Amino acid sequence: MRTTLNISEDLLKEAEAIYKTSNRSKAVENALIDAIKYKKIQALKQLKGKISFDEEYLKKVRSLELDETENNR
Repeated sequence: MRTTLNISEDLLKEAEAIYKTSNRSKAVENALIDAIKYKKIQALKQLKGKISFDEEYLKKVRSLELDETENNR
């Protein structure tokens, strides 16, 4: 999809250097992917201590998954 953006030449050159590409579209796409990942990680970090997990249940489920995987070999 074509989109017109007004981005500083210096920023574009820096993004191209960081992502080792001479393709501006790819550099911008990679930068957006990284920015989105970063923001999602920050949002998850904000949840620390706000969500509780049943550790025993998780261990049981993981054990069952491992057993099922081994039985299917």
